[in-house]
Formats: sequence, structure tokens, C-alpha cells
Amino acid sequence: MKKSIRIMLGLAVSVMMLFAFAGCGDSGSKEAAPPTPEEEATASLDATLSALKSADMEALKELGGEDVLETAEQSFGSEEDATTVMKALFGHFDYKLGTPEVVDDTHINIPATVTNADMNTAVGTWFSNLMEYAISNPDIAGDSDALHAKTIEELSAAVDETAAAEDGMTSKEVVFPMVLEDGKWDISEDVDDSVFDAILGGFIGAIDELNEQTGDQ
Repeated sequence: MKKSIRIMLGLAVSVMMLFAFAGCGDSGSKEAAPPTPEEEATASLDATLSALKSADMEALKELGGEDVLETAEQSFGSEEDATTVMKALFGHFDYKLGTPEVVDDTHINIPATVTNADMNTAVGTWFSNLMEYAISNPDIAGDSDALHAKTIEELSAAVDETAAAEDGMTSKEVVFPMVLEDGKWDISEDVDDSVFDAILGGFIGAIDELNEQTGDQ
């Protein structure tokens, strides 16, 4: 069970790393009037968040997350499992971008409201249901493949259950610092970790707390 928790925390870290690699792609425009820096920075951020929202693995790879997604696939055993977990974590994710604030020629801050299932509740439900299942089916402890599959299944169910409940969604106001490098607007490496946790509905904090409760170091 502790291994399952470590894997889930590893996924959260992998998602955070995606932002270090995600770029905006082609920043050119076929329109007569070129886009403003604010428009380019917003388009870059929107592309990344949209790919996460849809759990579109191919889009995330195109945005520069090939190595990170490959690591996630190795952690979960297959691309299918990694995709399932991504869909669980981002299946209820949504966002609304605010008005960009120009800091200087190479830095723009973009405020946003990010919404997701309340993972503090979902993680508690997930772990409780998984433990209950393990107690009722003690043989699964010796079947790593079955336990792995059940872990992912219960996570998806717990997130969906939480999202469907009254007050099961949580929203946070965050700011994405964008930086212009090599002609492309990317999310700055200086982005606060709390932004990632907000995107994940508090998943990182919930897993950290679960690690402490179970004594998993």
C-alpha cells in the first residue's frame, strides 16, 4: 500500500515537471496584425492547461513533456495506466484565465481561477476504500498486478464520487508567471509549488499528509 502512495506522489511530481518542459509551440501568426506579447503568453498557458484538462497525452508530448510522460508511463507500467490516472486527476479540472499583467519585456503574470475535485476528500476516500478492499480480499496483497489495478480503479472512483458530491469541487486563485525565452513564452521555473497543488485540487498536499499518517517516508 505504501508503494501505491509513493507512486501517486511521483505522478504529482511528474505533473509539476511537465510545466518545466511545456512550451507554447509556434508563436507565429498568419493574421495581418501580429499578436501582442500578452496574447502570445496567454495562448501558451492556455495550450498547456487545455492539454491537461483533456488529459491529452499526445498534446502534452508535443508541448515538450515527452521525457516526463515516459517516466510516468514507466512508473505506472503502461501508457494506458498513466492516461487513466491523468484522466482521474484532470477529468474535473477547469480554469479561467484573467487579464495578463506585463512585468517587463520578458515577463508577464497571468492570473487564473483553477477548479478541480477536492483531492483532500478524494484521497481520503480512495485510501479508505482501498484499505477496506484489501482487508476483505487479503490475497490481493501478494498479487502486485491486481493491487496496482485496484489502486488506479479506486482512485478514479473516489475522484468521481467527490466531484459529484455537494461542495465536492474546490477553486483557487493563482498566478502563472510567464517568461519569454528563445522567442517562446513558457511558464517560469519560478512558479510557486502551491500553483501546482491548486491545479491538482490539493492532491500533492493530501498525499503528503497521507504519507505522514501512514509513516511512509
